[in-house]
Amino acid sequence: MSIIEVLQEWYKNICESSICTGIQIETVNNCGWCVYIDLFDTAYETESFDTVYIQKSGSDWFKCIKENSLFKGYGGVQNLEDILNAFYCWIKTEKA
Repeated sequence: MSIIEVLQEWYKNICESSICTGIQIETVNNCGWCVYIDLFDTAYETESFDTVYIQKSGSDWFKCIKENSLFKGYGGVQNLEDILNAFYCWIKTEKA
């Protein structure tokens, strides 16, 4: 299953069981990505998340944090999949 399919399935499941609060994927002016996934009223709202920060070069990097009930991911122009994978690895681990 691709990371997009995983994200779609996760969103579908939370829409069926709670308030659909949203996922935002945006570009930023320094040629990068910003991802916000609202965890309000989900099983992950109160779960802990260890910050992930990986920098391979000036343009190849990503950072993911959880702030209150919001998952936030930031990264370089080629790192959108890395951000989404960090989210997936976290929810997969918490579910187990």
